[in-house]
Amino acid sequence: MYNQIYNFISLGGPMAIPLIITSIFSLAVIIEKAVFFIRRKDNSLRLLKRIELKVENDDIIGALNELKGEKGPNAKLLSTALSHYQEDPVRIREVLQAVGEDEIKKMEKHLPILDVVAMISPLLGLLGTVLGIISSFNILGTAAGAANPAQISSGIAAALISTAMGLIIAIPTAIFYSYYINKVEEKSHEMNLSMIDIMDVITDRSERDVQTYT
Repeated sequence: MYNQIYNFISLGGPMAIPLIITSIFSLAVIIEKAVFFIRRKDNSLRLLKRIELKVENDDIIGALNELKGEKGPNAKLLSTALSHYQEDPVRIREVLQAVGEDEIKKMEKHLPILDVVAMISPLLGLLGTVLGIISSFNILGTAAGAANPAQISSGIAAALISTAMGLIIAIPTAIFYSYYINKVEEKSHEMNLSMIDIMDVITDRSERDVQTYT
C-alpha cells in the first residue's frame, strides 16, 4: 500500500513536492478548525436562560462564575455584557459588537489558507502536466531512431499524475472551506440573535434598578 502511494507520488514529477506541501497545510487547517469549533460549541438558548435566572435574582457574580467554564462565542458575549451591565445600553451594545467582530475573526482565522490551496492546487497540477508533456516531446525530438516507449510513458504518467494530485487536494479542500465558511456565517447569525436577547436581559435589569432607586 505504502509502496503504491510512494510510486504514485514519485511519478508525479517536479510538482509532486509543492503539491504535498499544500496538502499538509490544508490538512493542518482542516484539523485545527474542527478542534476549534468542537471546543467552542455551546447551547446558547440554555446558557442564556441559566444566566437570565441569575440576573433576575441580582446574582451577577454567580452568573460570571458560571460563564468561566464556557468557551463559546455566546458565553463571551454574556460575560462581556455582565461585566459592563452598569454602563449605558448604547455603550454595552458597542462593546458587544466589538467582541462579536473579534470572535468572527477568530473563527475565520486560517480559512484563507484553504481558499488558496483549493485555488492553486489544480494550477500546480496543470503545470506538472505541461512539464510532463514537454519532457515527452523532448524525448521524441532528441531520439535519433525510435524513441524509448518507457521514457515517453513516464513523461505522460507524470503529466497525468500531477493533474490527479492537484484535483485530489483541491476538491476536499474546497468542500471543507465551504463548510467552515457556512459555519462562520451560522455562528455570526446566532451571535446577532444572542446580542438582542442579552440586551433585553441587561435592559430589564437596568429598568428594575431604576425603579428600585425611585
